Amino acid sequence: MIGHTGTLGKILFEGFSSISEVELVTASRHSGDFQVAIDEVSSVEALFAAVGQVDAIVSAAGSTVFKPFTDLAPADIQQSIASKLQGQVNLALIGHPYVTDGGSITLTSGIIKEAFIPEGTSSALVNGAIESFVASAAFEIDRGIRINAVSPNALVGSWDAYAPSFRGFIPVGDASVFAAYEKSVFGIMTGQTFKVW
Repeated sequence: MIGHTGTLGKILFEGFSSISEVELVTASRHSGDFQVAIDEVSSVEALFAAVGQVDAIVSAAGSTVFKPFTDLAPADIQQSIASKLQGQVNLALIGHPYVTDGGSITLTSGIIKEAFIPEGTSSALVNGAIESFVASAAFEIDRGIRINAVSPNALVGSWDAYAPSFRGFIPVGDASVFAAYEKSVFGIMTGQTFKVW
């Protein structure tokens, strides 16, 4: 699992850790069993070379820039793409040879792809690209490997910080969020985006 320290990552860490047959390996930029910078190809290559074969890759990593459209600069968009989009694409492209036959890859998009919020244009762009990548890659990825995305709403655990930007939204609880990732990892569907709204 990549990105286990944020609000979403902690939900997934606790959920997968509670499943007896799961041997969870964690990685993030500064902590975990391994360290990785997902926006750096060499770092992702080193991660998988060190970890070796896995049954699933789950990503809760990557960030986007939130600014009013009139203040967004090309560098802000590039930062969002490099982190949340290219970073997760790196995990899939570099990581899939290490996934066992019939295993799975799960990336994270988000509700902002289609339920827009102030200052969320950069995030909407990235989330939409992640979902398109997953939908297309599912047709070509080999060895029965499944690839999906999960698109969560704002989370209960971070609601106090984000509520002003998500007026009219109802935050989602931990159990619902984890269930979507569990479905992606252990289910049979591929090329899907599981929405938790």
